[in-house]
Amino acid sequence: MTGLTLEEKLAGAETRARQHTAEKHFFEAAQPFFPLGFSIGRRNPGHWDVYANRCPGYASAWQAAHPEGSTSATDNDRERAFRIRGGPGDVQVIDERWNPTNPHPREWMKFRSITAAMVWICEELMQEPSA
Repeated sequence: MTGLTLEEKLAGAETRARQHTAEKHFFEAAQPFFPLGFSIGRRNPGHWDVYANRCPGYASAWQAAHPEGSTSATDNDRERAFRIRGGPGDVQVIDERWNPTNPHPREWMKFRSITAAMVWICEELMQEPSA
C-alpha cells in the first residue's frame, strides 16, 4: 500500500499517459529509422552486448510529457540494442531497442550459436535508407 493520495495517483497516471502518447508520436514521426552503425562489447564468456544509436524521439517525448522538468538525455543517445547471453547450443537474444509500440518485457529469441544470433542482429541493424 502506498501513502499517496487519490490526487497524487491521478496526477501520476496522467503523466504516464502523456509520456506514453508522446513516445508513440515521436517514435512514429522518426520512421523509418536506420541506426547506421553499431558496436559489440564482450563482458565475459557468453555475455555480449550490442550498442547502436537510439531512434530519435526518446528525450523529446520525455520533455513533452514533463515540461517543468529537465533531463540530460538527448535524441542522439546510444543504447544497448541487443543483449546476447548463453553458449553453444543455447544462445538467447533480447531486443532492448526503444520502441513504445513494442513495450518490454519482450520474448527471448533462441539461437544455436552466437554467430547465428549475430547474423540476425546484423540483418536488423545493417539496413540502409533508399537513396
